[in-house]
Amino acid sequence: MRRILVCSLLAATLSLSACGGTARTTFVKASDAALGRVVVYRNGIAYYERRARILGEKLTLKVPGDKVDDFLKSLTVADAATGKALPVSFPTGNVGYSGTVDMSIPLGLGGPRDVILTYVTEAPAWKPSYRLVLGESGKVNLQGWAIVDNTSGEDWQAVRVGVGSSSALSFRFDLHSVRLVHRETLRSHDTFAKAPPLGGSVVRDASGGEELVLGNLADKDIPRPAGHPDTAGEYWRDEAGVHGGGGGGKYGATSTGGGGRGLARAEVQKYKHAKKSGGWRSPPAEAHVSAQAARPAPREQAPADDSRVQALADQLKNRRGRILIEGYADPNESDAPARALDRANNLRNQLIMKGVPPAQVAAVSRGVQAGQRAGVRLVEQTTPAAEAEKGKPEREESGTPVGESHFESKSAMTVGRGSSAMVSIVHTDAAGDVVYLYDAESPAGSARFAFKAVRFRNPTGSTLETGPVTVYGEGRFIGEGLTESIPPHQTAVIPFALDRQVMVDRDGSSTDRISQLVKLHRGVLTAEVQHVRLTRLKVTNRLHTPVTVLVRHTVRKGWQLTRAPKTAEQLGEARLFEVLLAAGQTRTLEIEEATPMVRTLDLRTPIGIDLVRVYLATPKADQAFGQAMEKLLKLHAELSQHQESIESLRQRGDEYRQRLDELHFQILSLQAVKAKGTLMGHLQTKMKEISQKVQANTIAIVDHQEKLMVARVRFHDGLAELTLAKPAKRAVAAK
Repeated sequence: MRRILVCSLLAATLSLSACGGTARTTFVKASDAALGRVVVYRNGIAYYERRARILGEKLTLKVPGDKVDDFLKSLTVADAATGKALPVSFPTGNVGYSGTVDMSIPLGLGGPRDVILTYVTEAPAWKPSYRLVLGESGKVNLQGWAIVDNTSGEDWQAVRVGVGSSSALSFRFDLHSVRLVHRETLRSHDTFAKAPPLGGSVVRDASGGEELVLGNLADKDIPRPAGHPDTAGEYWRDEAGVHGGGGGGKYGATSTGGGGRGLARAEVQKYKHAKKSGGWRSPPAEAHVSAQAARPAPREQAPADDSRVQALADQLKNRRGRILIEGYADPNESDAPARALDRANNLRNQLIMKGVPPAQVAAVSRGVQAGQRAGVRLVEQTTPAAEAEKGKPEREESGTPVGESHFESKSAMTVGRGSSAMVSIVHTDAAGDVVYLYDAESPAGSARFAFKAVRFRNPTGSTLETGPVTVYGEGRFIGEGLTESIPPHQTAVIPFALDRQVMVDRDGSSTDRISQLVKLHRGVLTAEVQHVRLTRLKVTNRLHTPVTVLVRHTVRKGWQLTRAPKTAEQLGEARLFEVLLAAGQTRTLEIEEATPMVRTLDLRTPIGIDLVRVYLATPKADQAFGQAMEKLLKLHAELSQHQESIESLRQRGDEYRQRLDELHFQILSLQAVKAKGTLMGHLQTKMKEISQKVQANTIAIVDHQEKLMVARVRFHDGLAELTLAKPAKRAVAAK
């Protein structure tokens, strides 16, 4: 089959006219200069080489009008014997595209001379096509073909045809037209008045670029994460049914040194006085109510509109400029620069978590500005060069090497005018094998199944250009795919089938880890955190044979890979992590990446305490801060124990009260039928015992509440006095 395939492809010549194409008679005519070599490139040009033996005094070339500029830009004429360059003359003036320009190469007298001409003109780009024939283990047969279209208008008779590609640039440039330079006419003894230029104003940033305002968000529209001081007051108001006080803090929440602490002390004194005076007595059974129902409900607060932030994130993903998030503060706020920066960082963090590249967005504080209310403003910074690029096709900036390629037929071949030919560019064995590729990132990828693919190494010293790949195995067609450019001696992975034999269950999570303490004031901590994103893949092989699975994962700009499998290959900007699976085996793959963020945390909240506890376990933790914080962590643990005890006692009290209600109903039922005796006495005794338990349970709750209040005051006092030994510089989000 392979032999038949190769022979048929070598003989393939396609007529352009049969396909609806039309041949253009716009080629360079030289009756005495035979065409010997043509190399077609991918950037829309072709290199021509002609050799002539001239008997007369000059060589005349007829150049089509639309080819003159390219011809003059690239023409070389040399004596074949001496290598000496020869001059070219042509008539001055513009020639329409329908006409030709006669160019003469004077040779003078002296007998026959051999002349070599080379030039470049416009030509259709060649198209690559590949075949991969799977062979024995570790080997594949690579066949490459170049489809070349001869639209020059002349037959290529016995010509060596080649194809190539490179990073070389190509362009048009007018060399044929006559160019006159306008010069100013000066006159003496003329009196004139010179008018000033028109004035105007342009808003520019410090770097010389322009700013485009993308939108504004009010303070209430910026989401705050759990543990932020703006939301921490709700936690303390609902904690153990005790109010923490309102206002007093710089973030509008309960202050560790303001009204909250004063109220806590007042509650402690009230409990102490009631306990000493014996004022705490169990109420009658019928008057008991559920402790849960008696607790104050937390204050309702409208959450920020997350849909607005999501829409904003979707908008920014399509922008190409650098986005600056400017934070603004209210004139009545204390420490306005810090509040403004906190708003900007909060929005930046939310945008990153919704998929905006971290390197694209930066947060800055603008403090208090006239005409700006508390909130943020999003500005896209552009440079004049970037502005000029708008509307143009996006250029390849991925960093993938372009490489060069050059293939040429080993023997002369004929390609008629208006026809196309398939030129063999590679036919050799290469190292390769069959693998599975899991690609959930590409538009045509799959998040559930891995593609069957062939992995092979480019055995040539040239880049294999982007093109279709047909895969054969076991004497039959088994699939096809499309390859990107493959640099010399680099490995490529080409998916060609989706047999659903390798299944992937995907989930993920994210968390924050404190990496540096920036500022601490009265229990409110500003810290640089590493926002960690974990992708967990559960890969299952449903085949009865072992397989190799390559997992494609791209680390976006601004993120850093912190944990991943050691075995990996690079595929453009993406990494391919290798997983070996035995027959029927399931393995879990974890990929972790991180990006820096700035967060403001209230250390009274569980999430603030948890983040600090994890930070203290790291080697880079501030030792002085750690020693002071360890004491507070013990107090916090004591708080948690009292809270758990109070909750447990309240649940037990609810059960006692329910039993009292049942006994009370039973006693009333017996009294209604005027029944007396042993049963009535038993119920009354039981009710008295449970009533005593309710009273003891209530006293125990009060005792724990007293200890809770005392521990909370000590905790608040400790937080208010806690400082950083060497405060770091004010945090500004990564630019």
